[in-house]
Amino acid sequence: MSKPYNPNTQGWGFALVVCVLTAGLFGTAYTIHKNTYRHPRDPMATQVYADRDSVKASKAGKPAAKDEDHGGEH
Repeated sequence: MSKPYNPNTQGWGFALVVCVLTAGLFGTAYTIHKNTYRHPRDPMATQVYADRDSVKASKAGKPAAKDEDHGGEH
């Protein structure tokens, strides 16, 4: 005679795999964020924005932004 059907025992292995995969993806996303995020006021990022803004301003015929506008050194 076979075991009676019990729907409560079905799918727990797959649910565990999904939970482990989700935890791994969250860990990967956190690690990438931690290693690559730069705050907008980060001093290392000011040169990039200043150069980009001065190019945009020169194309639009406006005066270029000053370095102080981007939090640069005074």
